[in-house]
Amino acid sequence: MDFSKKIINWYEKNKRKLPWRETKNPYYILVSEFMLQQTRVSQIIKYYLNFIKKFPSLEKLAQAEEKDVLKEWEGLGYYSRAKNLHFFAKKLKNDKKFFPKKYKELIKYKGIGPYTGAAVASICFKEIIPAIDGNAFRVFSRYFGIYNDITSTATKNMFRVIVSKIMDFEQPGIFNQAIMDLGSILCTPKNTKCLLCPIKDSCFSIQNKTVYKLPVKKINKFIRHRFFYYLFICDRNNNICINKRSSKDIWKGLYDFPLIESKNNLLINEIIDTVWEKFRIIVYKTLIYKIEHKLTHQILSIRFFNCEILQDLNKNIFFQKFFFIPHNQIGVYPFPRPIILFLKHKKMI
Repeated sequence: MDFSKKIINWYEKNKRKLPWRETKNPYYILVSEFMLQQTRVSQIIKYYLNFIKKFPSLEKLAQAEEKDVLKEWEGLGYYSRAKNLHFFAKKLKNDKKFFPKKYKELIKYKGIGPYTGAAVASICFKEIIPAIDGNAFRVFSRYFGIYNDITSTATKNMFRVIVSKIMDFEQPGIFNQAIMDLGSILCTPKNTKCLLCPIKDSCFSIQNKTVYKLPVKKINKFIRHRFFYYLFICDRNNNICINKRSSKDIWKGLYDFPLIESKNNLLINEIIDTVWEKFRIIVYKTLIYKIEHKLTHQILSIRFFNCEILQDLNKNIFFQKFFFIPHNQIGVYPFPRPIILFLKHKKMI
């Protein structure tokens, strides 16, 4: 029995039951694939179900405001995925185009890379093209004994050529999903279950005892450390001061509080002086909440402080880009996860 048949037979008996596998609707598959980018399956199931309930079609998504799309994505992270998905829907609507059926058409859209494009094209439209994600790189590098750095473009192209020759031509989507599950269930980074693997008899790494040496991946160890000092400000009517993040930085399009950022950890007196210089308001010395938030290449040390208003903020030129919302509207706006945790701490959501 050839490679692809063994993989597919194993998959039919052991596949994970996932909600997006119950449909061939390309929009639903695309939503799941966007969410799966850099996020574990267990984390996205609830988000996926809520998202397609809120936006059951590309048309509904295209008609939605960005704020509402980001609200449904709130807490999932990597918000550029939501914005790219939203843009895709609006672009198709504005150009009066149907959902692209070919890999080469799909990858023209921002956010749809080689893996996502191949997954959608193969699963929904049976295009014979390998979907190579992290699981696939691990499975094939171990199976074939490939020591090339999987982060390099040349290696990625080599994998696509190799896999395209052994994948199932009649069921390319099933083949791609089978590889995903094999890598997720058996051929894991640690604690592999090699004895249960359907292709163990012909696996290079099992035969040569190199399972945990592959794949080879060059790791960028640079981690940026940032210090955020958020100012929790309420006006005389107890409305909360917020701001929409618009710069090309993390959380663009989400909302947060007035912010002081520093490259170094500031002492309380330095925070007070900086806040006064930037906003002309007084910060209380009491720290009301703190959190360490880790991103892919960043660590954020975040502190929250109460502030006192000395004048009408409508007349304060430092607050022209901010606005105030009532407490009962706080749940309408999409916030980064650290802000959500702070609001939960304050029992405001």
